[in-house]
Amino acid sequence: MPKFFILILLSISFVSKAEVLEFWSAFGDNVDQELAAEFEVRTGNQLMIRKFSIDEMKAELLLASRSKNYMPDVAWVPSDFLGLHKFIGISPIPKVWINQDQLEPAARQSAMVGDSYMGLPLFLGNHLMLFYDKSKTPNPVTQWEQLQALSEKEPEKTHIAFSSRDMYFFSAFFSLFHPEIPLDQIHFKDHECMNTLVFFHELVRLNHLGSQCNSLCSRQLFIDGKSTYLIDGDWAVSDLREKFGSNLGIASLPSYRGIPMKSLSAGKVLMITKTALQNPAKRLMIKQLLTMVQDKAFLTKLINEHQYISASTEVNQISIQPEQEVMYAVYQQYLRSQPMPTSVRVSFIWEALARGVSRYSDGMPKEETMLYINQLIDRFSKKVEGS
Repeated sequence: MPKFFILILLSISFVSKAEVLEFWSAFGDNVDQELAAEFEVRTGNQLMIRKFSIDEMKAELLLASRSKNYMPDVAWVPSDFLGLHKFIGISPIPKVWINQDQLEPAARQSAMVGDSYMGLPLFLGNHLMLFYDKSKTPNPVTQWEQLQALSEKEPEKTHIAFSSRDMYFFSAFFSLFHPEIPLDQIHFKDHECMNTLVFFHELVRLNHLGSQCNSLCSRQLFIDGKSTYLIDGDWAVSDLREKFGSNLGIASLPSYRGIPMKSLSAGKVLMITKTALQNPAKRLMIKQLLTMVQDKAFLTKLINEHQYISASTEVNQISIQPEQEVMYAVYQQYLRSQPMPTSVRVSFIWEALARGVSRYSDGMPKEETMLYINQLIDRFSKKVEGS
């Protein structure tokens, strides 16, 4: 073949070569693969998927940003990661790239830090709900006082199961004593926080959960019929539906002294690194990706397949109807939740609460425990501010 034609073929091959976005995912489902397939169909370009656990993802992003080596272009993460934006090299997303009118109100809060969108929410949820077996409990409790009365009447039984080990569960109890105050604005040395700690610990004791019962442990108690009620998250719905079928009941978390209990909720968000946005070719591909994931038809397909709540109010209202009893209930409970704050302080709170609850379970007095928690948060804060 003449050299002239060989050069032409090589040039065509070079031009048509697919561009690649490095895409890191913190979630175990296959949505990222579906994003990659759709992206290639629409643009001819590729998403190179790398999967991490959530804890691994946080560590990898922090290390990559410090070493300035091998950063992703796009990362799909829980929305509370956005509070670390200064430390993991992510960039605000241009507001003109986001269909803001389409977003669920709480989705905006889960994606914004200050006045900037540090991420684009795709799915919403991660909230806690009350589960029960409708065949055995046609009228579920609505108040913690009712559950306390049941424990007095039948002290040997576990009336409600929940994770005593996971601080995400513990955080919901603060809404009973600090209603309407975001978690990152609570001062953990006040009397109400001490009451929260005591109340939580007493419920763990009354229901024989122990200090090491995680969400899998509590869920199994409910599945085995050893607990009448279960507090668990939307991530448990699939397993529970498999066990209980149409008898699975979902209700609001119990109130206390007339105050509704509110779970935190979060988003699964796409965040963009600064280095990627500074690259003209990658910037164009990122814009194409964000346009694609906000497409209503594509979003509808994803939530129907995976039974997720989307970030789009319109898609949810059309796709999640009352006749879809379980999914509709999950959506309604999401609307009652409070969005996870996106400040960096939240990252310290989880660790401080975990250490404090452990020490209180081991016998540390409640006053000392709350002082210890507050000191830990202050210490972590000063360390970050000085870094």
